[in-house]
Amino acid sequence: MASIEERVAQLNYELAVYKEQIALIKRETERIGLTTVDLTNALTTIENIKEEPKEKSVLVPIGGGAMIKSAISETKILVPIGAQYMAEMDRESAITEIEKRIEATKKAVERLTEEFNKITTKLHTTAVEMRQIQNEAELSERVDSNIREDYI
Repeated sequence: MASIEERVAQLNYELAVYKEQIALIKRETERIGLTTVDLTNALTTIENIKEEPKEKSVLVPIGGGAMIKSAISETKILVPIGAQYMAEMDRESAITEIEKRIEATKKAVERLTEEFNKITTKLHTTAVEMRQIQNEAELSERVDSNIREDYI
């Protein structure tokens, strides 16, 4: 009986690990989704900026939902390139770089989705095995109980 209890404990541990992995993957997928939205918004903004601005007024986000009215005098764009570094690029280079980053985020979501599906399958398999062991243990207890009743 100890081996069944050990197996149940092991399966409970595996279930907890799989559930935690699923939660981590969900959080990472949400984070990447937000990054994709930010990049898509940046791309749209860059695409709408004209090569030669006509000194017209625009609203520039300064953080916390606040904006400042400003004039565009130059179309050089600072693009994040990783590790909190930025590179100054012309409009076309910035569009290309951001499109690459959007594609990379989509691929990351695809990989996370594949991993999520694998872990979900493992979770389901482990849960089924756990139920089988529990059912077998309950059946064994009933049989033992019936045998005792028959002989008492």
